Amino acid sequence: MGLTEVGLSFVAAGFLEIAYPIALAFYIKRSLGTSWRIFFVGCAMFLASLVRIPLNNYGSLWILGADLGQATVILLTAFPSLTAGVFEEGARYVAYRFVVKEHTLENGFMYGAGHGGIESIFLAGINVFIIGVLVLTNPSAFPAFQLAAIEETPLYLPFVGFYERVMAIVIQIGLSVMVLESFRRKDLRYLGAAVLIHFVIDFAVLMVVSGGVLYAELMTTGFALALGYWSLGRLRGAKLEGVGPTVP
Repeated sequence: MGLTEVGLSFVAAGFLEIAYPIALAFYIKRSLGTSWRIFFVGCAMFLASLVRIPLNNYGSLWILGADLGQATVILLTAFPSLTAGVFEEGARYVAYRFVVKEHTLENGFMYGAGHGGIESIFLAGINVFIIGVLVLTNPSAFPAFQLAAIEETPLYLPFVGFYERVMAIVIQIGLSVMVLESFRRKDLRYLGAAVLIHFVIDFAVLMVVSGGVLYAELMTTGFALALGYWSLGRLRGAKLEGVGPTVP
C-alpha cells in the first residue's frame, strides 16, 4: 500500500463527506417540500454553537489542574459532552423560536440536515479532502513522522469516518425533530430530552472509543437507528393525521 492509494482514499472519503449532506438536502427538499432557507439556518446555528469551544478549553484546563484523581478522565469527557448538548440544542431552540417559525416536521428534517450537514462538511470533509490532496500533490508538506503514519493508514479507515458522518446526520435530524416537538406540543420536556440524549450519545461514544473504533461506530449506529425510527414515526403520524406530504 503506497501513498497514492492512501491519498486517493482520503480524497474520496472527504468528497463523500462534503457531497452527501448536499445530496440529502436535495432529496429532503424534493420529497418533503421544504426550503433551502431552513437548511442554511441549520448550518448557521451549528456554527454559532461552536462558541462553546473556548468554554471547553477553559473547563478542560480547570479539570486537569484540579487534581481530581480518577474522576479526571470522566469529567474531561463529560464536560464537552454536556456543553455540546446545551449549546447545540439551545441553538436549535433559538432557531425555531425566532427564525424558523413554521414548525412543521418537514422543516425539522431539513434543519437537521443543515445542522448535521455543515458539521460533516466543515469539521470532517474539508479537512480529510485537503489531507488527501496534499498527500497526492505535495507530501513533503507533512513532517516525516506524520507522513509515515498517514502511509500506514488502512484504506478503509477514511470511509469509516464517512459512515460515522452519515450516522451523525441521522442523529442530528432526530434531535432537531425532538426540539421542534417542544414547540409543536408546547412541552419543554422535549428540549430537555434532546439535551440529555445529546449528552449521553457524546459521552458514551467518547468513553468506548478507547476500546476500538468498532465499538464507537456500533454505539453511534444504535443511537442513529433509534432516533431515525422515532423521527420517521413522527412524520408518518403527521401524514396519517392528514397534514404534510407523503413520507418517502
